[in-house]
Amino acid sequence: MRSTRGFVTIYVLFTSLVLIPVVGLAIDFSVLYNVKARLQTAVDAGVIAAGNTLQTTTDITNTSQINAVKATAVTFFNANYPSHYWGSTPATALNPTVGLGASNSWQVTLTATEYVPLLFLRVLGLSQSTVAATAQASVRFLNMMIVVDRSGSVQRGGNAATITNALTQFIGTQGTSPFVDGRDTIGLGSFGTNWRTDLAPTTHFFTGSAIQNAINAIPYGNNATNTAEGLHQAYTLLQGLNQTGALNVIVLLTDGRPSAFTASLNAQGTCTNKGNKTAVVTALVGTDATWPPPQTDGGAQGPSSAIWTLGLLNPTYTGLTGGPFTNSDVQYLTPLSTDAGCTYYTTNDPTRITTDVTTFPATDVYNNSLLSPVYTGEGQNMSNPRALRYASFNAADNQATTIRTDNTLQPVLFVIGLNEPAAAGEPLDADWLARVANDIYYRDAAGHSVYQSGQTEGKYYNVNGAGLGAAFQDIASQILRLSQ
Repeated sequence: MRSTRGFVTIYVLFTSLVLIPVVGLAIDFSVLYNVKARLQTAVDAGVIAAGNTLQTTTDITNTSQINAVKATAVTFFNANYPSHYWGSTPATALNPTVGLGASNSWQVTLTATEYVPLLFLRVLGLSQSTVAATAQASVRFLNMMIVVDRSGSVQRGGNAATITNALTQFIGTQGTSPFVDGRDTIGLGSFGTNWRTDLAPTTHFFTGSAIQNAINAIPYGNNATNTAEGLHQAYTLLQGLNQTGALNVIVLLTDGRPSAFTASLNAQGTCTNKGNKTAVVTALVGTDATWPPPQTDGGAQGPSSAIWTLGLLNPTYTGLTGGPFTNSDVQYLTPLSTDAGCTYYTTNDPTRITTDVTTFPATDVYNNSLLSPVYTGEGQNMSNPRALRYASFNAADNQATTIRTDNTLQPVLFVIGLNEPAAAGEPLDADWLARVANDIYYRDAAGHSVYQSGQTEGKYYNVNGAGLGAAFQDIASQILRLSQ
Protein backbone atom coordinates (compact mmCIF):
# COMPACT_ATOMS: atom_id res chain seq x y z
CA MET A 1 0.00 0.00 0.00
CA ARG A 2 2.84 2.38 0.88
CA SER A 3 4.47 1.65 -2.46
CA THR A 4 1.20 2.41 -4.20
CA ARG A 5 0.89 5.74 -2.45
CA GLY A 6 4.37 6.58 -3.55
CA PHE A 7 3.50 5.75 -7.14
CA VAL A 8 0.44 8.00 -7.06
CA THR A 9 2.47 10.84 -5.64
CA ILE A 10 5.04 10.51 -8.36
CA TYR A 11 2.28 10.21 -11.01
CA VAL A 12 0.53 13.37 -9.78
CA LEU A 13 3.83 15.19 -9.69
CA PHE A 14 4.71 14.36 -13.27
CA THR A 15 1.15 14.93 -14.47
CA SER A 16 1.15 18.36 -12.89
CA LEU A 17 4.22 19.27 -14.88
CA VAL A 18 2.07 18.78 -17.98
CA LEU A 19 -1.35 19.94 -16.77
CA ILE A 20 -0.29 23.21 -15.19
CA PRO A 21 1.30 24.58 -18.42
CA VAL A 22 -1.71 23.37 -20.44
CA VAL A 23 -4.14 25.10 -18.09
CA GLY A 24 -1.94 28.17 -18.10
CA LEU A 25 -1.79 28.10 -21.87
CA ALA A 26 -5.58 27.92 -22.08
CA ILE A 27 -6.03 30.83 -19.71
CA ASP A 28 -3.38 33.00 -21.36
CA PHE A 29 -4.73 32.21 -24.81
CA SER A 30 -8.19 33.25 -23.64
CA VAL A 31 -6.75 36.58 -22.58
CA LEU A 32 -4.95 36.98 -25.91
CA TYR A 33 -8.14 36.10 -27.79
CA ASN A 34 -10.12 38.73 -25.90
CA VAL A 35 -7.48 41.35 -26.52
CA LYS A 36 -7.35 40.43 -30.21
CA ALA A 37 -11.15 40.67 -30.55
CA ARG A 38 -11.31 44.03 -28.81
CA LEU A 39 -8.35 45.31 -30.83
CA GLN A 40 -10.00 44.27 -34.11
CA THR A 41 -13.25 45.97 -33.12
CA ALA A 42 -11.33 49.15 -32.37
CA VAL A 43 -9.42 49.29 -35.65
CA ASP A 44 -12.63 48.50 -37.53
CA ALA A 45 -14.37 51.40 -35.83
CA GLY A 46 -11.42 53.65 -36.55
CA VAL A 47 -11.33 53.02 -40.32
CA ILE A 48 -15.12 53.17 -40.70
CA ALA A 49 -15.23 56.57 -39.01
CA ALA A 50 -12.20 57.74 -41.00
CA GLY A 51 -13.85 56.51 -44.20
CA ASN A 52 -16.92 58.61 -43.45
CA THR A 53 -14.69 61.63 -42.86
CA LEU A 54 -12.85 60.91 -46.10
CA GLN A 55 -16.19 60.71 -47.92
CA THR A 56 -16.86 64.35 -47.03
CA THR A 57 -13.32 65.58 -47.61
CA THR A 58 -13.36 68.34 -50.19
CA ASP A 59 -9.73 68.15 -51.25
CA ILE A 60 -7.93 64.81 -51.03
CA THR A 61 -4.64 66.53 -51.88
CA ASN A 62 -4.86 68.86 -48.86
CA THR A 63 -2.52 67.68 -46.08
CA SER A 64 -4.57 69.20 -43.25
CA GLN A 65 -7.73 67.47 -44.45
CA ILE A 66 -5.97 64.13 -44.75
CA ASN A 67 -4.56 64.61 -41.24
CA ALA A 68 -8.13 65.17 -40.04
CA VAL A 69 -9.07 61.80 -41.54
CA LYS A 70 -6.18 60.14 -39.70
CA ALA A 71 -7.12 61.88 -36.45
CA THR A 72 -10.66 60.52 -36.77
CA ALA A 73 -9.28 56.99 -37.05
CA VAL A 74 -7.20 57.43 -33.88
CA THR A 75 -10.08 59.01 -31.94
CA PHE A 76 -12.49 56.21 -32.69
CA PHE A 77 -9.85 53.58 -32.00
CA ASN A 78 -9.20 55.03 -28.56
CA ALA A 79 -12.92 55.22 -27.85
CA ASN A 80 -13.26 51.50 -28.53
CA TYR A 81 -10.05 50.18 -26.98
CA PRO A 82 -9.59 51.00 -23.28
CA SER A 83 -6.12 51.91 -22.16
CA HIS A 84 -4.26 48.94 -20.63
CA TYR A 85 -7.01 46.51 -21.57
CA TRP A 86 -6.09 43.25 -19.78
CA GLY A 87 -2.84 44.97 -18.87
CA SER A 88 -1.82 45.50 -22.52
CA THR A 89 0.50 48.30 -23.62
CA PRO A 90 1.05 49.69 -27.14
CA ALA A 91 3.88 48.06 -29.02
CA THR A 92 3.88 50.77 -31.68
CA ALA A 93 2.23 54.16 -32.03
CA LEU A 94 -0.95 54.32 -34.08
CA ASN A 95 -0.16 55.56 -37.58
CA PRO A 96 -3.17 55.43 -39.93
CA THR A 97 -2.39 55.69 -43.64
CA VAL A 98 -4.56 57.33 -46.28
CA GLY A 99 -3.72 56.70 -49.90
CA LEU A 100 -4.91 55.94 -53.39
CA GLY A 101 -5.86 52.32 -53.84
CA ALA A 102 -7.50 50.96 -56.95
CA SER A 103 -8.07 53.63 -59.60
CA ASN A 104 -9.98 56.54 -58.05
CA SER A 105 -10.74 54.73 -54.81
CA TRP A 106 -9.04 55.88 -51.61
CA GLN A 107 -8.16 53.63 -48.71
CA VAL A 108 -7.76 54.20 -44.99
CA THR A 109 -5.61 51.57 -43.26
CA LEU A 110 -5.10 51.25 -39.51
CA THR A 111 -2.87 48.71 -37.76
CA ALA A 112 -2.64 48.42 -33.97
CA THR A 113 -0.12 46.28 -32.06
CA GLU A 114 -0.25 45.60 -28.30
CA TYR A 115 1.99 43.80 -25.83
CA VAL A 116 -0.13 41.53 -23.62
CA PRO A 117 1.32 40.22 -20.33
CA LEU A 118 1.12 36.46 -19.80
CA LEU A 119 0.16 34.98 -16.44
CA PHE A 120 0.73 31.25 -16.11
CA LEU A 121 3.18 30.87 -18.96
CA ARG A 122 5.72 32.89 -17.03
CA VAL A 123 6.80 29.58 -15.50
CA LEU A 124 8.08 28.73 -18.98
CA GLY A 125 9.93 32.01 -19.25
CA LEU A 126 7.28 33.73 -21.42
CA SER A 127 6.38 37.10 -19.90
CA GLN A 128 4.37 38.67 -22.75
CA SER A 129 3.00 38.14 -26.23
CA THR A 130 2.26 40.51 -29.14
CA VAL A 131 -1.24 40.89 -30.61
CA ALA A 132 -1.95 42.86 -33.81
CA ALA A 133 -5.06 43.80 -35.80
CA THR A 134 -5.46 45.56 -39.14
CA ALA A 135 -8.48 47.07 -40.87
CA GLN A 136 -8.93 48.88 -44.17
CA ALA A 137 -11.81 50.89 -45.59
CA SER A 138 -12.15 51.81 -49.25
CA VAL A 139 -14.09 54.86 -50.38
CA ARG A 140 -15.29 54.87 -53.99
CA PHE A 141 -15.38 58.34 -55.43
CA LEU A 142 -17.77 59.26 -58.19
CA ASN A 143 -17.39 59.60 -61.94
CA MET A 144 -20.73 60.81 -63.32
CA MET A 145 -21.91 61.90 -66.75
CA ILE A 146 -25.26 63.67 -66.94
CA VAL A 147 -26.84 63.19 -70.39
CA VAL A 148 -29.69 65.57 -71.23
CA ASP A 149 -32.12 65.22 -74.12
CA ARG A 150 -32.45 68.64 -75.82
CA SER A 151 -34.81 67.50 -78.57
CA GLY A 152 -37.66 69.58 -79.95
CA SER A 153 -40.28 68.00 -77.72
CA VAL A 154 -38.51 69.28 -74.59
CA GLN A 155 -38.77 72.80 -75.94
CA ARG A 156 -42.36 72.36 -77.12
CA GLY A 157 -43.36 70.87 -73.77
CA GLY A 158 -42.01 73.91 -71.95
CA ASN A 159 -39.74 71.82 -69.74
CA ALA A 160 -36.39 73.40 -70.55
CA ALA A 161 -36.64 75.72 -67.54
CA THR A 162 -37.81 72.84 -65.33
CA ILE A 163 -34.80 70.75 -66.32
CA THR A 164 -32.47 73.70 -65.73
CA ASN A 165 -33.83 74.24 -62.22
CA ALA A 166 -33.69 70.55 -61.32
CA LEU A 167 -30.12 70.18 -62.60
CA THR A 168 -29.12 73.31 -60.67
CA GLN A 169 -30.32 71.70 -57.43
CA PHE A 170 -28.78 68.33 -58.30
CA ILE A 171 -25.30 69.31 -59.43
CA GLY A 172 -25.20 73.07 -59.94
CA THR A 173 -25.33 74.61 -56.49
CA GLN A 174 -22.73 74.04 -53.82
CA GLY A 175 -24.69 73.48 -50.63
CA THR A 176 -27.75 71.82 -52.15
CA SER A 177 -25.74 69.32 -54.21
CA PRO A 178 -24.41 66.26 -52.36
CA PHE A 179 -21.39 66.08 -54.62
CA VAL A 180 -18.02 67.46 -53.59
CA ASP A 181 -15.86 69.78 -55.69
CA GLY A 182 -12.24 68.63 -55.73
CA ARG A 183 -13.16 64.99 -55.13
CA ASP A 184 -16.00 63.77 -57.37
CA THR A 185 -15.75 63.93 -61.16
CA ILE A 186 -18.81 65.25 -62.99
CA GLY A 187 -19.48 66.03 -66.63
CA LEU A 188 -22.50 67.22 -68.59
CA GLY A 189 -23.51 66.49 -72.16
CA SER A 190 -26.63 66.96 -74.22
CA PHE A 191 -27.96 65.34 -77.35
CA GLY A 192 -30.49 66.15 -80.00
CA THR A 193 -29.61 65.26 -83.56
CA ASN A 194 -25.95 65.44 -82.53
CA TRP A 195 -23.95 65.32 -79.31
CA ARG A 196 -22.55 68.28 -77.45
CA THR A 197 -20.12 68.09 -74.53
CA ASP A 198 -21.43 70.90 -72.37
CA LEU A 199 -18.82 70.29 -69.65
CA ALA A 200 -16.03 67.73 -69.94
CA PRO A 201 -15.66 65.54 -66.82
CA THR A 202 -13.85 67.50 -64.13
CA THR A 203 -13.24 67.36 -60.38
CA HIS A 204 -13.64 71.14 -60.22
CA PHE A 205 -17.19 71.46 -61.51
CA PHE A 206 -18.13 74.20 -59.03
CA THR A 207 -14.98 76.25 -59.70
CA GLY A 208 -15.93 79.37 -61.63
CA SER A 209 -19.55 78.15 -61.72
CA ALA A 210 -18.49 75.75 -64.47
CA ILE A 211 -21.35 73.29 -64.10
CA GLN A 212 -23.98 75.99 -63.66
CA ASN A 213 -22.79 77.81 -66.76
CA ALA A 214 -22.95 74.54 -68.70
CA ILE A 215 -26.49 73.84 -67.47
CA ASN A 216 -27.63 77.31 -68.50
CA ALA A 217 -26.06 76.96 -71.95
CA ILE A 218 -27.74 73.69 -73.04
CA PRO A 219 -29.07 74.60 -76.51
CA TYR A 220 -32.62 73.24 -76.54
CA GLY A 221 -34.13 73.42 -80.01
CA ASN A 222 -35.95 71.63 -82.80
CA ASN A 223 -33.71 68.58 -82.70
CA ALA A 224 -34.26 64.88 -83.22
CA THR A 225 -33.60 62.29 -80.47
CA ASN A 226 -30.32 60.52 -81.17
CA THR A 227 -30.30 58.54 -77.91
CA ALA A 228 -27.62 56.11 -79.06
CA GLU A 229 -25.25 59.01 -79.72
CA GLY A 230 -25.85 60.48 -76.27
CA LEU A 231 -25.20 57.17 -74.52
CA HIS A 232 -22.14 56.40 -76.62
CA GLN A 233 -20.45 59.75 -76.08
CA ALA A 234 -21.08 59.73 -72.31
CA TYR A 235 -19.73 56.19 -72.05
CA THR A 236 -16.67 57.15 -74.09
CA LEU A 237 -15.89 59.99 -71.68
CA LEU A 238 -16.11 57.59 -68.72
CA GLN A 239 -13.82 55.16 -70.55
CA GLY A 240 -11.35 57.99 -71.05
CA LEU A 241 -11.11 58.47 -67.29
CA ASN A 242 -10.28 54.75 -66.96
CA GLN A 243 -10.93 54.68 -63.22
CA THR A 244 -12.02 51.16 -62.45
CA GLY A 245 -12.18 51.69 -58.70
CA ALA A 246 -14.62 54.58 -58.95
CA LEU A 247 -18.39 54.45 -59.04
CA ASN A 248 -19.05 55.15 -62.73
CA VAL A 249 -22.52 56.54 -63.39
CA ILE A 250 -24.50 57.72 -66.41
CA VAL A 251 -27.69 59.67 -65.72
CA LEU A 252 -29.87 59.82 -68.84
CA LEU A 253 -32.72 62.33 -68.93
CA THR A 254 -34.98 61.98 -71.95
CA ASP A 255 -38.54 62.86 -72.85
CA GLY A 256 -39.10 60.79 -75.97
CA ARG A 257 -38.47 57.83 -78.17
CA PRO A 258 -35.30 57.59 -80.27
CA SER A 259 -35.68 59.04 -83.75
CA ALA A 260 -32.11 59.25 -85.07
CA PHE A 261 -28.91 57.28 -85.40
CA THR A 262 -25.39 57.89 -86.72
CA ALA A 263 -24.30 55.72 -89.62
CA SER A 264 -21.90 55.47 -92.52
CA LEU A 265 -24.10 55.68 -95.62
CA ASN A 266 -23.15 54.32 -99.03
CA ALA A 267 -23.74 57.31 -101.29
CA GLN A 268 -24.27 56.53 -104.98
CA GLY A 269 -26.53 58.14 -107.60
CA THR A 270 -25.43 61.57 -108.73
CA CYS A 271 -22.71 61.99 -106.09
CA THR A 272 -19.34 62.90 -107.61
CA ASN A 273 -17.52 61.18 -104.76
CA LYS A 274 -19.33 57.93 -104.14
CA GLY A 275 -18.85 55.73 -101.09
CA ASN A 276 -19.43 55.91 -97.37
CA LYS A 277 -20.39 59.20 -95.76
CA THR A 278 -20.85 59.41 -92.00
CA ALA A 279 -24.16 61.04 -91.21
CA VAL A 280 -26.88 61.46 -88.64
CA VAL A 281 -30.10 60.08 -90.07
CA THR A 282 -33.36 61.24 -88.52
CA ALA A 283 -36.93 60.18 -89.17
CA LEU A 284 -40.12 62.18 -88.86
CA VAL A 285 -41.87 61.99 -85.50
CA GLY A 286 -45.64 62.17 -85.17
CA THR A 287 -47.60 63.77 -82.35
CA ASP A 288 -50.00 60.88 -81.85
CA ALA A 289 -49.63 57.88 -79.58
CA THR A 290 -49.60 55.35 -82.43
CA TRP A 291 -46.75 52.87 -82.25
CA PRO A 292 -45.17 51.54 -84.37
CA PRO A 293 -45.21 54.78 -86.36
CA PRO A 294 -47.03 54.85 -89.70
CA GLN A 295 -45.17 54.27 -92.93
CA THR A 296 -45.31 57.99 -93.74
CA ASP A 297 -46.18 61.12 -91.85
CA GLY A 298 -49.46 61.41 -93.76
CA GLY A 299 -48.30 64.58 -95.49
CA ALA A 300 -48.15 65.42 -99.16
CA GLN A 301 -44.51 64.45 -99.45
CA GLY A 302 -45.22 60.77 -98.81
CA PRO A 303 -42.37 58.35 -98.17
CA SER A 304 -39.69 60.79 -99.26
CA SER A 305 -40.29 62.75 -96.06
CA ALA A 306 -38.76 59.89 -94.11
CA ILE A 307 -35.56 61.91 -93.92
CA TRP A 308 -35.93 65.49 -92.84
CA THR A 309 -32.28 66.19 -92.18
CA LEU A 310 -28.95 64.58 -92.91
CA GLY A 311 -25.96 65.81 -91.00
CA LEU A 312 -22.75 64.89 -92.81
CA LEU A 313 -19.69 64.79 -90.60
CA ASN A 314 -16.32 66.33 -91.19
CA PRO A 315 -13.80 63.50 -90.61
CA THR A 316 -11.18 65.95 -89.37
CA TYR A 317 -13.41 67.20 -86.57
CA THR A 318 -13.40 65.27 -83.28
CA GLY A 319 -16.98 66.10 -82.31
CA LEU A 320 -20.19 65.05 -84.01
CA THR A 321 -21.26 67.96 -86.16
CA GLY A 322 -23.36 68.20 -89.24
CA GLY A 323 -23.93 70.00 -92.53
CA PRO A 324 -24.74 71.20 -95.07
CA PHE A 325 -28.27 71.82 -93.80
CA THR A 326 -29.06 74.11 -90.91
CA ASN A 327 -31.70 73.90 -88.23
CA SER A 328 -31.67 74.87 -84.57
CA ASP A 329 -29.13 72.19 -83.72
CA VAL A 330 -25.58 73.33 -82.97
CA GLN A 331 -22.09 73.00 -84.39
CA TYR A 332 -22.95 72.68 -88.07
CA LEU A 333 -19.97 72.94 -90.41
CA THR A 334 -19.38 74.18 -93.92
CA PRO A 335 -20.54 71.65 -96.55
CA LEU A 336 -17.88 69.20 -97.58
CA SER A 337 -16.55 69.35 -101.11
CA THR A 338 -16.98 65.58 -101.24
CA ASP A 339 -20.75 66.13 -101.17
CA ALA A 340 -20.62 67.82 -104.56
CA GLY A 341 -22.88 66.25 -107.16
CA CYS A 342 -25.16 64.59 -104.62
CA THR A 343 -28.78 65.49 -105.22
CA TYR A 344 -29.34 66.53 -101.60
CA TYR A 345 -26.33 68.83 -101.84
CA THR A 346 -27.02 70.51 -105.15
CA THR A 347 -30.70 71.06 -104.35
CA ASN A 348 -30.12 71.87 -100.67
CA ASP A 349 -33.08 69.57 -100.02
CA PRO A 350 -32.55 66.96 -97.31
CA THR A 351 -35.64 65.03 -98.41
CA ARG A 352 -33.80 64.12 -101.61
CA ILE A 353 -31.19 62.03 -99.80
CA THR A 354 -32.93 58.84 -100.90
CA THR A 355 -31.96 59.66 -104.48
CA ASP A 356 -28.34 59.00 -103.57
CA VAL A 357 -28.70 56.66 -100.59
CA THR A 358 -31.36 53.98 -100.90
CA THR A 359 -30.53 51.81 -97.88
CA PHE A 360 -28.89 52.18 -94.50
CA PRO A 361 -26.35 49.68 -93.13
CA ALA A 362 -26.95 46.90 -90.62
CA THR A 363 -24.91 48.69 -87.92
CA ASP A 364 -24.27 52.27 -86.90
CA VAL A 365 -20.81 53.83 -86.77
CA TYR A 366 -20.26 52.36 -83.29
CA ASN A 367 -21.06 48.82 -84.45
CA ASN A 368 -24.47 48.77 -82.78
CA SER A 369 -26.96 46.64 -84.67
CA LEU A 370 -29.72 48.66 -86.33
CA LEU A 371 -31.87 45.62 -87.08
CA SER A 372 -32.45 44.04 -83.64
CA PRO A 373 -33.33 43.33 -80.82
CA VAL A 374 -36.14 45.76 -79.96
CA TYR A 375 -37.89 46.00 -83.32
CA THR A 376 -37.25 43.75 -86.30
CA GLY A 377 -38.55 42.95 -89.75
CA GLU A 378 -38.90 46.39 -91.34
CA GLY A 379 -35.72 46.24 -93.44
CA GLN A 380 -33.18 48.91 -94.33
CA ASN A 381 -35.06 51.13 -96.76
CA MET A 382 -34.07 54.79 -96.35
CA SER A 383 -37.55 55.84 -97.57
CA ASN A 384 -39.29 53.93 -94.79
CA PRO A 385 -39.87 56.05 -91.66
CA ARG A 386 -40.79 53.00 -89.61
CA ALA A 387 -37.53 51.26 -90.56
CA LEU A 388 -35.61 54.35 -89.49
CA ARG A 389 -37.44 54.55 -86.17
CA TYR A 390 -36.79 50.86 -85.55
CA ALA A 391 -33.10 51.40 -86.30
CA SER A 392 -32.99 54.35 -83.88
CA PHE A 393 -34.40 52.22 -81.07
CA ASN A 394 -32.12 49.29 -81.82
CA ALA A 395 -28.98 51.45 -81.93
CA ALA A 396 -29.76 52.95 -78.53
CA ASP A 397 -30.72 49.61 -77.01
CA ASN A 398 -27.50 47.94 -78.15
CA GLN A 399 -25.41 50.88 -76.95
CA ALA A 400 -27.03 50.58 -73.51
CA THR A 401 -26.26 46.85 -73.49
CA THR A 402 -22.59 47.58 -74.24
CA ILE A 403 -22.52 49.90 -71.22
CA ARG A 404 -24.27 47.48 -68.88
CA THR A 405 -22.02 44.56 -69.84
CA ASP A 406 -18.76 46.42 -69.22
CA ASN A 407 -17.39 44.33 -66.35
CA THR A 408 -14.37 46.60 -65.91
CA LEU A 409 -15.94 50.03 -65.34
CA GLN A 410 -19.36 48.60 -64.43
CA PRO A 411 -21.25 51.82 -65.22
CA VAL A 412 -24.62 52.23 -63.52
CA LEU A 413 -27.42 53.67 -65.67
CA PHE A 414 -30.01 55.89 -64.03
CA VAL A 415 -32.71 56.78 -66.56
CA ILE A 416 -35.31 59.51 -66.09
CA GLY A 417 -38.30 59.41 -68.44
CA LEU A 418 -39.79 62.90 -68.50
CA ASN A 419 -43.45 62.85 -69.54
CA GLU A 420 -44.34 65.82 -71.73
CA PRO A 421 -47.77 67.30 -72.51
CA ALA A 422 -49.48 65.33 -75.29
CA ALA A 423 -49.11 68.21 -77.75
CA ALA A 424 -45.32 68.22 -77.33
CA GLY A 425 -44.78 64.97 -79.22
CA GLU A 426 -44.87 61.23 -78.80
CA PRO A 427 -45.36 59.74 -75.35
CA LEU A 428 -42.57 57.92 -73.56
CA ASP A 429 -41.88 54.25 -74.07
CA ALA A 430 -41.50 53.62 -70.32
CA ASP A 431 -41.02 49.86 -70.66
CA TRP A 432 -38.11 50.35 -73.02
CA LEU A 433 -36.47 53.04 -70.89
CA ALA A 434 -36.70 50.77 -67.84
CA ARG A 435 -34.99 48.10 -69.96
CA VAL A 436 -32.20 50.58 -70.79
CA ALA A 437 -31.68 51.22 -67.07
CA ASN A 438 -31.99 47.48 -66.30
CA ASP A 439 -34.33 48.19 -63.40
CA ILE A 440 -34.75 44.94 -61.45
CA TYR A 441 -38.01 46.10 -59.84
CA TYR A 442 -39.79 47.39 -62.93
CA ARG A 443 -42.59 45.38 -64.55
CA ASP A 444 -43.88 46.17 -68.03
CA ALA A 445 -47.53 46.56 -69.00
CA ALA A 446 -47.90 42.79 -69.17
CA GLY A 447 -46.35 42.29 -65.74
CA HIS A 448 -43.05 40.96 -67.05
CA SER A 449 -39.66 41.95 -65.65
CA VAL A 450 -37.39 44.01 -67.90
CA TYR A 451 -34.31 43.02 -65.88
CA GLN A 452 -31.48 41.32 -67.77
CA SER A 453 -29.44 39.14 -65.45
CA GLY A 454 -25.66 39.29 -65.59
CA GLN A 455 -25.73 43.00 -66.48
CA THR A 456 -25.22 45.97 -64.16
CA GLU A 457 -28.44 46.94 -62.43
CA GLY A 458 -29.71 50.51 -62.67
CA LYS A 459 -32.94 52.35 -61.95
CA TYR A 460 -35.72 53.98 -63.98
CA TYR A 461 -37.82 57.00 -62.98
CA ASN A 462 -41.11 57.80 -64.76
CA VAL A 463 -41.96 61.40 -63.86
CA ASN A 464 -43.41 64.64 -65.10
CA GLY A 465 -41.88 68.05 -64.63
CA ALA A 466 -43.13 68.36 -61.06
CA GLY A 467 -41.46 65.08 -60.09
CA LEU A 468 -38.10 65.74 -61.72
CA GLY A 469 -36.48 67.18 -58.61
CA ALA A 470 -37.53 64.20 -56.49
CA ALA A 471 -36.08 61.82 -59.09
CA PHE A 472 -32.71 63.59 -58.92
CA GLN A 473 -32.81 63.50 -55.11
CA ASP A 474 -33.36 59.75 -55.16
CA ILE A 475 -30.52 59.30 -57.65
CA ALA A 476 -28.25 61.24 -55.29
CA SER A 477 -29.27 58.93 -52.44
CA GLN A 478 -28.64 55.85 -54.57
CA ILE A 479 -25.19 57.14 -55.56
CA LEU A 480 -24.20 57.87 -51.97
CA ARG A 481 -25.28 54.37 -50.96
CA LEU A 482 -23.39 52.71 -53.79
CA SER A 483 -20.23 54.68 -53.13
CA GLN A 484 -19.80 53.34 -49.59
